[in-house]
Amino acid sequence: MELQIIRTRHPPEVYIQQLEDLLQTSGFLSQPGDLRKRIGEMPHGDRLLLAVEGDKLVGYAHLRVAHELLFDESAELITIIVHPEHRRKGIGRRLVSAAESWARQSGRGRLVMRINVTETPAHAFYVALGYEQSKTLLEFVRPLDEPDAKS
Repeated sequence: MELQIIRTRHPPEVYIQQLEDLLQTSGFLSQPGDLRKRIGEMPHGDRLLLAVEGDKLVGYAHLRVAHELLFDESAELITIIVHPEHRRKGIGRRLVSAAESWARQSGRGRLVMRINVTETPAHAFYVALGYEQSKTLLEFVRPLDEPDAKS
């Protein structure tokens, strides 16, 4: 069956539940039924790439044009997920290639992605595609429902 990459802002209804299932299977969606709301709240320039075989969603990527003061020439590959049963079949490679094409068409000179340091298989995947690590970042998080920090 041939793999098709669909670029969209609003996925066809037939793929919404499949995308939600993929995100839950991969541990990225904590609230079932929340996906339609999240898609509706995406920034205007965001795009989704859906990897589809026949009528089955087998992977997806979330893209964003970076609007930063320092790096306005960037596009960001926010998320890429391939269904566990369909990995190592070139689907991730096709999604990254489609993301690069979209970034070029959007007038961007580079594609940036941020990968968790524990995701070592992903590191090897991106290096094999010609990407280089540019820096290591720390993420600091504070739940906003907690009282203000004491000084």
